[in-house]
Amino acid sequence: MNEHPLAKAPKILPWLAHKAGIDDRRALTLWHAALRLAAHSHAPGTSDYWHVAMDRLLELIAAESRREDAASFGWRPWARTLADVWTLRMDVLDEIAQAPIRALRILGQSSHAPLIH
Repeated sequence: MNEHPLAKAPKILPWLAHKAGIDDRRALTLWHAALRLAAHSHAPGTSDYWHVAMDRLLELIAAESRREDAASFGWRPWARTLADVWTLRMDVLDEIAQAPIRALRILGQSSHAPLIH
């Protein structure tokens, strides 16, 4: 039975890879490197082993992201930011657009003195 390569990796790995702008295959390679490093200092399967592996994975992913950013001569962070802006949900953008209108309504209501009969 062929098992998907990411099946034994942490479930957060694809999300981390996406946020760092690297592909899943590279993230999986970094995960295996982190496991090898953790195996040198702790017994596999222990909590210290997994803690060291996750810490090392985060370091490796951050370093890989910085390397990719440097290789693009500064264009990659701009492109990723622009892509993030375009993928915002419309309801979030609607809330942002409505906030000043709501603020003006609240301020306008407080400036009128209540009528007393």
